Amino acid sequence: MTYIIPIKGLSLGKHQYDFFVDGKFFDGFENSCINAADMMVALTLEKHTTFIDVRGRFKGKVYTECDRCLEQMELELDFETSLIVKFARSVGEQESEDVLILDPAESELDMRQFLYDYICLALPLQKVHKKGECDPEMIEKLNNLHGKSNSQQERVTPFDKLKDLMN
Repeated sequence: MTYIIPIKGLSLGKHQYDFFVDGKFFDGFENSCINAADMMVALTLEKHTTFIDVRGRFKGKVYTECDRCLEQMELELDFETSLIVKFARSVGEQESEDVLILDPAESELDMRQFLYDYICLALPLQKVHKKGECDPEMIEKLNNLHGKSNSQQERVTPFDKLKDLMN
């Protein structure tokens, strides 16, 4: 599937584009933390004379590794975002996460990086299964590494080590 929008000759006003993002999309990005996806992206482009206002609605599922047990997990995503695409750079203006500056001669807008970045930014910092859903074998191994068994429910926090320094 192509994620390129032809902007040369695009009339002023609103235009709607829908994209499907799946696992093949993420294969094109090296070291992606997303293994697969089933996501719809609805983009609304509003073209003005000197810029394009891009509004995106992302809804669907992505599949990634659990940070705790390393098993595949599903994350539901539903968010909106926006991007301004300018055709001319103002004095001292630089690109940012919300502003993309294109050469006025550009004829198309490649949305792949935009879609990838915003999906990755929507992921939680810690991607873990809900309590009790992690692979029990891996949890047992992790507990053994920490010198705990399932019968010991003693919870050790990083602050416990600091208490020892005070004595």
